[in-house]
Amino acid sequence: MIDSPLPSNETLVAYSDALPWETIEQQKELFNQEIQRLCFEGQGDDVPLEHLSAVIGASVRSYFDPTNPAHAQILLAETNGQQYILGSAVSQRYRSGKSLLDSFTPYNLNPAVNHTNVQDTDDHVVRMRPLGAELELGLVHANGTSPAEPEMQNFIRTYYDYAQKQGIYPRLDREACQYQIEAHIAPNIGYHKTRAALQGVMATLAAASEDTGLRTAILSAYPTLSDFKISDDPKVQTAVDLMLDVNKQVPAYADKLQAARQRYHISGDAHHVEVFRIQGCHIHLDLAGRSEALGLFTFYTMLRSATAIANATVLKGGPFLNGTCDPELLCVREHVRRTTITGRYLDLPLSPHLRAGDLDDFATLLETERVNAMARALLYNDDTPDVPVSAMHNPIGRIRPDLANSHRICTVESTGMPAHISVSRTAAVLTDFSFTHTIIEHYFRQHGCDLGPMYDNQTMWSILGPLDRATFTAQHDAGDRQGTDMVLKTATGDEMTLGEFYEMKRRFMHRALSEIMDITPRDIDDVYTSLNRMIAPLSGNSAQTIEQFVSDPKLRSTGNWGKILRDAFVEAGGTPGSHNPDAVLEVVNSIHEAMKTRYLVQV
Repeated sequence: MIDSPLPSNETLVAYSDALPWETIEQQKELFNQEIQRLCFEGQGDDVPLEHLSAVIGASVRSYFDPTNPAHAQILLAETNGQQYILGSAVSQRYRSGKSLLDSFTPYNLNPAVNHTNVQDTDDHVVRMRPLGAELELGLVHANGTSPAEPEMQNFIRTYYDYAQKQGIYPRLDREACQYQIEAHIAPNIGYHKTRAALQGVMATLAAASEDTGLRTAILSAYPTLSDFKISDDPKVQTAVDLMLDVNKQVPAYADKLQAARQRYHISGDAHHVEVFRIQGCHIHLDLAGRSEALGLFTFYTMLRSATAIANATVLKGGPFLNGTCDPELLCVREHVRRTTITGRYLDLPLSPHLRAGDLDDFATLLETERVNAMARALLYNDDTPDVPVSAMHNPIGRIRPDLANSHRICTVESTGMPAHISVSRTAAVLTDFSFTHTIIEHYFRQHGCDLGPMYDNQTMWSILGPLDRATFTAQHDAGDRQGTDMVLKTATGDEMTLGEFYEMKRRFMHRALSEIMDITPRDIDDVYTSLNRMIAPLSGNSAQTIEQFVSDPKLRSTGNWGKILRDAFVEAGGTPGSHNPDAVLEVVNSIHEAMKTRYLVQV
């Protein structure tokens, strides 16, 4: 019997036998519609439990005292002796002035959908799921100074205008830092469409940079000398307060903060969020049938496997932070993430319906104001029972049940991938996750959460088997130090280069995806042949400079990006381990010039 924290298949089936998934779907739809209607009518902070019970046809109760509207709240329905979450609201502290009713976030995951009935839902066919992503990046002037707010807004408007012409998603979101933005990659299917969408993003960023004079810093961490000023947005400020509060509860994180300040020559009064300068590529994949169990299974296998480590390593590269080149690491992102307790490793998100005690842990994070969003309350860090906190910045991902649109989409989200300048590498990683998720969904429909058949197929276990915490962390560390030169260790204990791993995966995918009608052999080869060409070119020639990596037609996207960046720093007069803002800025400006060469002709 394989030791696993996943709920058993018997648990899944017993729940769905007691409470049909169709009943939950109908009641959730009615609940969401009624909450919207009540908000439109200005009902405010009163939660009419009896009225909601009559509307959905089931008993609705509140987890917390309904007479205290400033408190966090969870609304639950009960039918046939089983209960499930309808929606949750954070405390008044995090509502940005909204009323309690207007702050309810729907819980769209369906705990009654499992391997025995997913074929009866709207998602009755295994298929490629549309994949969306966000790319975090920084902005800086050519002389290294930080942009003012009017300049940030001008860049956002300029990007919008160019994106409209390119036909890509035009809006840039703000990140917590005043100097960071987030570009969206609209949902796509397949390597070539995803790559084209990314090319549009890069071309639009290059054009906006040319017009505004701001340079983009598309690396795994914000690289240049900066105060890393936090946005004045009230929502951001409450999140900052939360992170500072939870880190103060554990003295060891004061030591980690001080060590990071010294390592990267950051001001001694910089707090945790001002040091937390990571930039990532967040990947979303839809969950069939909104199945809570499928979300857990995907998290535990795909996002904790050798595949996740390999894909993260392909995108790693960024030895700089605050004008300092790290003395050891080719990618500083995971090191910086560990300066905050919210960046702890997470074994599995909570399942408030399918595992005993998880609902109470979920409620605890909301009640103690240790989360500023409902989905983050699912990321309970059980390593710190005395100070329960959310591992919302963990290096694996999260399950999102809270996307409040008409389709009630639920996703599994990877948060372990760094931002990267190569559209080919990023598109290949995104598409590999799409293929891999298709395999996971197909497996789940056959076997549920039983890992036995996967273990019996040692190739599949090597590719998708969950890594234990120590191995997962050690693999991330190896990728941070060696980049794509690392030797990967899989769940079977086998060791191989990244090129060997992707070749094994290419052969496996041809067999495993042969029954999926919308994926052709050419689609598979396009991804894994591209990955191998970039990691281990058959010619033996790979990029050695930034210009070659970004814009050379024969060498672009090849080579070890982290080493290329470090070598460019040395060429600019820096020494690894030293604080040399001028040399780091020269590297960032070299990336900008290479992007102009590559992309401005497309705009």
